[in-house]
Amino acid sequence: MIYKYFKECKKLIVLITLLGMLIGMLFFITKDTPPTLVLKKKKINIEYGQTYYANFKGLVDTTGMSKEEICYLKKNVSITDNLQNEDQKSYPAVGKYKIFIKYNNKLSTIQIICKDTLAPVLAFPKNVDVIKESDLESIDFKSLIIATDLSPLKEIQIDTSQIDIHRIGEYQVKVFVEDIYKNRREKEFKVNVIENKQETTNSQNNQENNMNKIESENNKPNEDITISQSNEKNNVKDHLDNDHQQTKPQQTVYWYECYLCGLYVDSNVSLEDAKKKFDQTKCTDAIEFSGIEWRHSRFHYGINHS
Repeated sequence: MIYKYFKECKKLIVLITLLGMLIGMLFFITKDTPPTLVLKKKKINIEYGQTYYANFKGLVDTTGMSKEEICYLKKNVSITDNLQNEDQKSYPAVGKYKIFIKYNNKLSTIQIICKDTLAPVLAFPKNVDVIKESDLESIDFKSLIIATDLSPLKEIQIDTSQIDIHRIGEYQVKVFVEDIYKNRREKEFKVNVIENKQETTNSQNNQENNMNKIESENNKPNEDITISQSNEKNNVKDHLDNDHQQTKPQQTVYWYECYLCGLYVDSNVSLEDAKKKFDQTKCTDAIEFSGIEWRHSRFHYGINHS
Protein backbone atom coordinates (compact mmCIF):
# COMPACT_ATOMS: atom_id res chain seq x y z
CA MET A 1 0.00 0.00 0.00
CA ILE A 2 2.79 2.43 0.96
CA TYR A 3 4.81 1.35 -2.05
CA LYS A 4 1.89 2.09 -4.38
CA TYR A 5 1.49 5.57 -2.81
CA PHE A 6 5.15 6.45 -3.33
CA LYS A 7 4.98 5.19 -6.89
CA GLU A 8 2.08 7.54 -7.71
CA CYS A 9 3.88 10.47 -6.03
CA LYS A 10 6.95 9.75 -8.13
CA LYS A 11 4.86 9.91 -11.31
CA LEU A 12 3.34 13.21 -10.19
CA ILE A 13 6.77 14.70 -9.49
CA VAL A 14 7.99 13.66 -12.95
CA LEU A 15 4.93 15.27 -14.58
CA ILE A 16 5.40 18.51 -12.67
CA THR A 17 9.08 18.59 -13.63
CA LEU A 18 8.33 18.04 -17.32
CA LEU A 19 5.64 20.73 -17.24
CA GLY A 20 8.08 23.20 -15.67
CA MET A 21 10.69 22.43 -18.30
CA LEU A 22 8.12 22.97 -21.05
CA ILE A 23 7.05 26.35 -19.62
CA GLY A 24 10.69 27.38 -19.33
CA MET A 25 11.41 26.46 -22.92
CA LEU A 26 8.39 28.42 -24.15
CA PHE A 27 9.53 31.43 -22.10
CA PHE A 28 13.02 31.46 -23.61
CA ILE A 29 11.68 30.88 -27.11
CA THR A 30 9.21 33.77 -26.74
CA LYS A 31 11.82 35.99 -25.17
CA ASP A 32 14.19 35.56 -28.11
CA THR A 33 11.48 36.21 -30.76
CA PRO A 34 11.56 39.84 -32.01
CA PRO A 35 8.27 41.81 -32.06
CA THR A 36 6.25 41.83 -35.25
CA LEU A 37 6.21 45.00 -37.32
CA VAL A 38 2.64 46.26 -37.91
CA LEU A 39 2.05 49.34 -40.05
CA LYS A 40 -0.81 51.77 -39.36
CA LYS A 41 -1.59 52.43 -43.02
CA LYS A 42 -0.69 51.15 -46.47
CA LYS A 43 -1.57 54.45 -48.15
CA ILE A 44 -1.37 58.06 -46.91
CA ASN A 45 -3.15 61.02 -48.53
CA ILE A 46 -1.79 64.52 -47.95
CA GLU A 47 -3.08 67.89 -49.11
CA TYR A 48 -0.90 69.92 -51.46
CA GLY A 49 0.78 72.59 -49.35
CA GLN A 50 1.24 70.36 -46.28
CA THR A 51 4.69 69.48 -45.01
CA TYR A 52 5.03 65.74 -44.43
CA TYR A 53 7.66 63.93 -42.37
CA ALA A 54 7.80 60.12 -42.36
CA ASN A 55 8.44 59.01 -38.77
CA PHE A 56 8.17 55.94 -36.56
CA LYS A 57 5.28 57.24 -34.43
CA GLY A 58 3.10 58.06 -37.41
CA LEU A 59 3.74 54.84 -39.32
CA VAL A 60 4.26 51.93 -36.87
CA ASP A 61 1.42 50.47 -34.78
CA THR A 62 2.73 49.69 -31.27
CA THR A 63 -0.63 48.89 -29.64
CA GLY A 64 -0.25 46.29 -26.87
CA MET A 65 3.56 46.26 -27.00
CA SER A 66 5.83 46.58 -24.00
CA LYS A 67 8.37 49.40 -23.67
CA GLU A 68 11.14 46.92 -24.41
CA GLU A 69 9.46 45.79 -27.64
CA ILE A 70 8.85 49.37 -28.78
CA CYS A 71 12.45 50.26 -27.99
CA TYR A 72 13.63 47.23 -30.00
CA LEU A 73 11.55 48.27 -33.01
CA LYS A 74 12.81 51.87 -32.91
CA LYS A 75 16.39 50.63 -32.96
CA ASN A 76 15.89 48.13 -35.77
CA VAL A 77 13.38 49.83 -38.09
CA SER A 78 14.81 51.97 -40.89
CA ILE A 79 12.50 54.55 -42.58
CA THR A 80 13.30 56.37 -45.85
CA ASP A 81 11.22 57.99 -48.59
CA ASN A 82 11.50 59.58 -52.03
CA LEU A 83 9.59 62.75 -51.14
CA GLN A 84 11.01 65.91 -52.72
CA ASN A 85 9.80 69.43 -51.99
CA GLU A 86 9.12 71.81 -54.83
CA ASP A 87 11.77 74.36 -55.62
CA GLN A 88 11.92 77.06 -52.93
CA LYS A 89 8.92 75.53 -51.13
CA SER A 90 8.54 73.54 -47.91
CA TYR A 91 6.08 70.96 -49.30
CA PRO A 92 6.09 68.33 -52.06
CA ALA A 93 4.54 68.72 -55.48
CA VAL A 94 1.27 67.03 -56.43
CA GLY A 95 2.02 63.40 -57.26
CA LYS A 96 2.71 59.91 -55.91
CA TYR A 97 5.59 58.99 -53.58
CA LYS A 98 6.72 56.03 -51.48
CA ILE A 99 7.95 55.39 -47.96
CA PHE A 100 10.38 52.48 -47.54
CA ILE A 101 10.42 50.64 -44.18
CA LYS A 102 13.14 48.03 -43.61
CA TYR A 103 12.97 45.61 -40.67
CA ASN A 104 14.73 42.25 -40.18
CA ASN A 105 15.91 42.23 -43.80
CA LYS A 106 12.33 42.70 -45.05
CA LEU A 107 11.25 45.78 -47.00
CA SER A 108 7.73 47.23 -46.75
CA THR A 109 6.37 50.21 -48.70
CA ILE A 110 3.68 52.78 -48.01
CA GLN A 111 2.25 54.89 -50.83
CA ILE A 112 1.89 58.66 -50.38
CA ILE A 113 -0.54 60.52 -52.63
CA CYS A 114 -0.31 64.32 -52.63
CA LYS A 115 -3.42 66.00 -54.05
CA ASP A 116 -4.72 69.54 -54.42
CA THR A 117 -8.37 69.37 -53.38
CA LEU A 118 -8.85 72.91 -52.08
CA ALA A 119 -10.67 75.57 -54.09
CA PRO A 120 -8.98 78.93 -54.70
CA VAL A 121 -9.51 81.89 -52.38
CA LEU A 122 -11.53 84.83 -53.69
CA ALA A 123 -11.31 88.38 -52.39
CA PHE A 124 -13.91 90.77 -53.74
CA PRO A 125 -15.80 94.00 -52.89
CA LYS A 126 -18.97 93.84 -50.85
CA ASN A 127 -20.49 96.65 -52.87
CA VAL A 128 -19.71 98.40 -56.14
CA ASP A 129 -21.54 101.50 -57.34
CA VAL A 130 -22.10 101.92 -61.07
CA ILE A 131 -23.57 105.02 -62.72
CA LYS A 132 -26.82 104.46 -64.58
CA GLU A 133 -26.47 104.22 -68.39
CA SER A 134 -22.74 103.44 -68.10
CA ASP A 135 -21.09 101.20 -70.64
CA LEU A 136 -21.16 97.95 -68.66
CA GLU A 137 -18.66 96.20 -70.92
CA SER A 138 -16.05 98.90 -70.32
CA ILE A 139 -16.12 98.44 -66.52
CA ASP A 140 -13.17 96.31 -65.40
CA PHE A 141 -14.73 94.26 -62.60
CA LYS A 142 -11.80 91.84 -62.69
CA SER A 143 -9.49 94.55 -61.37
CA LEU A 144 -11.54 94.54 -58.13
CA ILE A 145 -11.07 90.80 -57.52
CA ILE A 146 -8.09 88.96 -56.04
CA ALA A 147 -7.83 85.18 -56.55
CA THR A 148 -5.09 83.19 -54.80
CA ASP A 149 -4.18 79.52 -54.73
CA LEU A 150 -1.08 77.35 -54.32
CA SER A 151 -1.67 75.92 -57.79
CA PRO A 152 -1.79 77.92 -61.03
CA LEU A 153 -5.18 79.49 -61.72
CA LYS A 154 -7.26 79.74 -64.84
CA GLU A 155 -8.72 83.11 -65.86
CA ILE A 156 -11.34 84.63 -63.57
CA GLN A 157 -14.84 84.54 -65.07
CA ILE A 158 -17.50 87.15 -64.23
CA ASP A 159 -21.24 86.97 -64.99
CA THR A 160 -22.90 90.41 -65.09
CA SER A 161 -26.00 89.24 -66.99
CA GLN A 162 -28.31 90.13 -64.10
CA ILE A 163 -27.41 93.84 -64.19
CA ASP A 164 -29.86 96.19 -65.91
CA ILE A 165 -27.71 99.29 -66.42
CA HIS A 166 -30.80 101.28 -67.44
CA ARG A 167 -32.61 100.80 -64.12
CA ILE A 168 -31.54 101.95 -60.66
CA GLY A 169 -31.34 99.04 -58.26
CA GLU A 170 -29.29 96.34 -56.59
CA TYR A 171 -27.93 93.41 -58.62
CA GLN A 172 -25.76 90.34 -58.03
CA VAL A 173 -22.58 89.63 -59.97
CA LYS A 174 -21.23 86.08 -60.03
CA VAL A 175 -17.50 85.34 -59.91
CA PHE A 176 -15.95 82.00 -60.93
CA VAL A 177 -12.36 80.84 -60.64
CA GLU A 178 -10.78 77.42 -61.04
CA ASP A 179 -7.26 76.04 -60.58
CA ILE A 180 -5.54 73.59 -62.92
CA TYR A 181 -6.82 70.65 -60.83
CA LYS A 182 -10.45 71.72 -61.43
CA ASN A 183 -11.04 72.96 -57.88
CA ARG A 184 -13.68 75.63 -58.43
CA ARG A 185 -14.79 78.58 -56.30
CA GLU A 186 -17.99 80.52 -57.05
CA LYS A 187 -19.12 83.63 -55.20
CA GLU A 188 -21.28 86.73 -55.64
CA PHE A 189 -20.97 90.40 -54.85
CA LYS A 190 -23.44 93.29 -55.04
CA VAL A 191 -23.53 96.00 -57.70
CA ASN A 192 -25.65 99.12 -57.15
CA VAL A 193 -26.81 101.00 -60.23
CA ILE A 194 -27.16 104.62 -59.06
CA GLU A 195 -28.24 107.95 -60.51
CA ASN A 196 -25.53 110.29 -61.83
CA LYS A 197 -25.86 113.35 -59.58
CA GLN A 198 -22.40 114.78 -60.17
CA GLU A 199 -20.22 115.72 -63.06
CA THR A 200 -18.32 112.96 -64.80
CA THR A 201 -15.01 114.08 -63.28
CA ASN A 202 -16.37 113.99 -59.73
CA SER A 203 -18.05 110.61 -60.26
CA GLN A 204 -14.75 109.14 -61.42
CA ASN A 205 -13.01 110.42 -58.30
CA ASN A 206 -15.74 108.93 -56.12
CA GLN A 207 -15.14 105.50 -57.65
CA GLU A 208 -11.68 105.30 -56.04
CA ASN A 209 -12.04 102.68 -53.30
CA ASN A 210 -10.24 102.28 -50.02
CA MET A 211 -9.71 98.54 -49.46
CA ASN A 212 -9.11 98.32 -45.73
CA LYS A 213 -9.54 94.76 -44.58
CA ILE A 214 -9.39 91.23 -45.87
CA GLU A 215 -10.21 88.38 -43.52
CA SER A 216 -9.85 84.61 -44.09
CA GLU A 217 -10.08 81.54 -41.79
CA ASN A 218 -8.74 78.10 -43.16
CA ASN A 219 -9.84 74.67 -41.96
CA LYS A 220 -7.22 73.34 -45.37
CA PRO A 221 -3.25 76.01 -46.91
CA ASN A 222 -7.70 78.69 -47.29
CA GLU A 223 -11.29 80.13 -47.05
CA ASP A 224 -13.30 83.01 -48.56
CA ILE A 225 -12.42 86.58 -47.76
CA THR A 226 -14.18 89.87 -48.37
CA ILE A 227 -12.80 93.31 -49.01
CA SER A 228 -14.69 96.01 -47.16
CA GLN A 229 -15.08 98.93 -49.53
CA SER A 230 -16.19 102.53 -49.03
CA ASN A 231 -16.11 105.45 -51.46
CA GLU A 232 -14.16 108.49 -50.39
CA LYS A 233 -12.27 111.36 -51.96
CA ASN A 234 -8.52 111.75 -51.64
CA ASN A 235 -7.46 113.17 -48.32
CA VAL A 236 -6.60 116.73 -49.29
CA LYS A 237 -5.09 119.21 -46.90
CA ASP A 238 -5.78 122.82 -47.76
CA HIS A 239 -3.05 125.36 -47.13
CA LEU A 240 -3.98 128.41 -45.11
CA ASP A 241 -3.83 130.65 -48.17
CA ASN A 242 -6.15 128.24 -50.10
CA ASP A 243 -3.89 128.71 -53.12
CA HIS A 244 -2.46 125.17 -53.10
CA GLN A 245 -3.64 121.66 -52.34
CA GLN A 246 -1.51 118.77 -51.14
CA THR A 247 -2.65 115.18 -51.62
CA LYS A 248 -1.47 112.67 -49.05
CA PRO A 249 0.41 109.82 -50.83
CA GLN A 250 -1.23 106.41 -50.51
CA GLN A 251 0.72 103.46 -49.11
CA THR A 252 -0.26 99.83 -49.59
CA VAL A 253 0.58 97.15 -47.03
CA TYR A 254 -0.01 93.45 -47.72
CA TRP A 255 -0.15 91.25 -44.61
CA TYR A 256 -0.71 87.75 -43.20
CA GLU A 257 -1.41 86.83 -39.56
CA CYS A 258 -1.70 83.38 -37.91
CA TYR A 259 -4.63 82.89 -35.54
CA LEU A 260 -2.78 80.13 -33.65
CA CYS A 261 0.71 81.49 -32.93
CA GLY A 262 0.05 85.19 -33.61
CA LEU A 263 2.74 85.56 -36.28
CA TYR A 264 2.26 88.78 -38.29
CA VAL A 265 4.12 89.39 -41.56
CA ASP A 266 3.69 92.31 -43.94
CA SER A 267 5.09 93.45 -47.28
CA ASN A 268 4.98 96.56 -49.43
CA VAL A 269 5.39 94.48 -52.61
CA SER A 270 2.46 92.05 -52.97
CA LEU A 271 0.29 89.45 -51.24
CA GLU A 272 2.46 86.74 -52.77
CA ASP A 273 5.57 88.28 -51.21
CA ALA A 274 3.88 88.47 -47.80
CA LYS A 275 2.72 84.84 -48.11
CA LYS A 276 6.25 83.72 -49.00
CA LYS A 277 7.63 85.37 -45.85
CA PHE A 278 4.73 83.93 -43.83
CA ASP A 279 5.42 80.36 -44.99
CA GLN A 280 9.13 80.61 -44.19
CA THR A 281 8.38 80.76 -40.44
CA LYS A 282 7.13 77.61 -38.71
CA CYS A 283 3.97 77.88 -36.59
CA THR A 284 4.90 77.47 -32.91
CA ASP A 285 1.51 75.85 -32.27
CA ALA A 286 1.79 73.34 -35.13
CA ILE A 287 -0.10 70.07 -34.71
CA GLU A 288 1.58 66.80 -35.64
CA PHE A 289 -0.38 63.60 -36.19
CA SER A 290 0.03 60.54 -38.36
CA GLY A 291 3.36 61.94 -39.50
CA ILE A 292 1.84 65.18 -40.80
CA GLU A 293 3.01 68.58 -39.56
CA TRP A 294 0.71 71.53 -40.17
CA ARG A 295 1.93 75.10 -40.76
CA HIS A 296 -0.33 78.05 -39.86
CA SER A 297 -3.55 76.11 -40.48
CA ARG A 298 -5.75 79.04 -39.32
CA PHE A 299 -4.85 82.49 -40.61
CA HIS A 300 -6.19 85.64 -42.20
CA TYR A 301 -4.64 88.20 -44.50
CA GLY A 302 -5.39 91.51 -46.08
CA ILE A 303 -4.50 94.69 -47.94
CA ASN A 304 -4.40 98.02 -46.09
CA HIS A 305 -4.34 101.39 -47.83
CA SER A 306 -3.33 104.44 -45.84
